[in-house]
Amino acid sequence: MCKEVGAYPKCAQCPDFVAPDSTPGVMTWDELLEHMDNLVSWGQDELKVWHKTASALQTSKAEQGEAACTSEDLKRRAQLQNKLAGICEDMCKEVGAYPKCAQCPDFVEPDKTPGVMTWDELLEHMDNLVSWGQDELKVWRKTASALQTGKQEQSETACSAEDFSHRAQFQNKLAGICEDMCKEVGAYPKCAQCPDFVEPDKTPGVMTWDELLEDMDNLVSWGQDELKAWHKTASALQTGKQEQSETACSTEDIAHRAQLQNKLAGICEDMCKEVGAYPKCAQCPDFVAPDSTPGVMTW
Repeated sequence: MCKEVGAYPKCAQCPDFVAPDSTPGVMTWDELLEHMDNLVSWGQDELKVWHKTASALQTSKAEQGEAACTSEDLKRRAQLQNKLAGICEDMCKEVGAYPKCAQCPDFVEPDKTPGVMTWDELLEHMDNLVSWGQDELKVWRKTASALQTGKQEQSETACSAEDFSHRAQFQNKLAGICEDMCKEVGAYPKCAQCPDFVEPDKTPGVMTWDELLEDMDNLVSWGQDELKAWHKTASALQTGKQEQSETACSTEDIAHRAQLQNKLAGICEDMCKEVGAYPKCAQCPDFVAPDSTPGVMTW
C-alpha cells in the first residue's frame, strides 16, 4: 500500500521494513564501518567455532598432542588475516583512497615513476646485484666442494678453471649492466667507472693527428712483420732448394719491397688528403703535384 499511495521508500510505519540503499554501488563511511563491525563479529564467531571444534577434538581424541591443535588454530588465523587483508585493499579502492592504503597489512604501494629508474631504485638494484653475486659465489663454492669430495681423481686445475669461468661471467654481467645504467641516468659517455669501457670516437669520420700517427706506427709494425715473414720464407727456400741461385731470392725480395713501398705510397697520399694538406704532399714518394694553373700556359 505504501507503494500504491506513492510514499515509497518512506515506509517506516510498516513492520520489518528495510529501506533500500540510498547510494547504490558506492560504499559510504557508515557502511564501511558497519561492514568492519560485521567482519569483527564474524571473526569472533569463527574463533568460537574453531575453539569448540578444537575442544571436541581434544576430548574425543586424547591421544593427539597439543601440536596438532596449535597448527590448526594458526591455519585458521592465517585464513582470517588473508581474508581481511584482501578486503581491506578492495575497500580502500572503493572509498577512493587508493594508493594511500598503508593501514592494510602487507600492502605494497605501486611505483610512482613507472618506466623511469630513480636513484633510490638504482641503489637498491645495485644492492640486489651484490647480494645475488654473493649468493652465486656461495653456490659455486659448494658445487666445487662437492665435485672435489665426490671425485678425488679430478685435479685442482679443473676446479680453478671453472671458478675463473664463473667469475668472468659474473664480471661480464656486471660490466654490461654498468654501461646500461650509465645510459639510463644520462651520464653517457662519461662512464669511466665501468670496467673495460671504451669511450666512443669524439670525431667520427675525421682523422685527427693522433689517429694519423697511430696509424703510421701500425703501418711500420706491419711492415716489419712482413719483412720478417719474407726473410723466413727466403731462408726456407734457400735451405730446401740448394739448387736455386741467389738471384731468384734477391728478385723475390725486391718484388716484396716494391709492393710494400707502393702500398705505403698510396696510403701516404690518401692520408695527406684526409688531414687537409693536399696538394702539399712532397714527403710522399713519387708524388706529382697537380698543375697549379690548369688550362693556362705560363712563361
